[in-house]
Amino acid sequence: MFNSNFVTLKAAMDVALARQEIHSQNIANAETPNYKRKYIEFEEYFRESTMKLTLKRTSERHLPLANKKVVPKIKVQKDTTLTNDKNNVDVDIEMVEMVKNALKYQTLSRLMTSNIDRYNAVVRGVR
Repeated sequence: MFNSNFVTLKAAMDVALARQEIHSQNIANAETPNYKRKYIEFEEYFRESTMKLTLKRTSERHLPLANKKVVPKIKVQKDTTLTNDKNNVDVDIEMVEMVKNALKYQTLSRLMTSNIDRYNAVVRGVR
């Protein structure tokens, strides 16, 4: 019933929410010795998956399509060190990234709301 925008927006909102948690963890551990900054990679995988060609099944005897679901990956930035205790979390950068991510989440939320409003207008027949 719903178009692909709902699936894409939901995935992007889920990733934005997960990023907020990762930034919060990084800030909470900014003074923990040997803690390494974590981050989430998603856009690259998503862009890569949308660029790939898809196969069309014309018979049920054909092999099923592979799962196209793109999963965000949590990475650890191990190659840098900011302090003598080998911690690499910069609180200022994490705060800026949190604000950017919050703005992105608000934008995605508004897009989702406008999609839902369009479906409501069609279902109710009201403009």
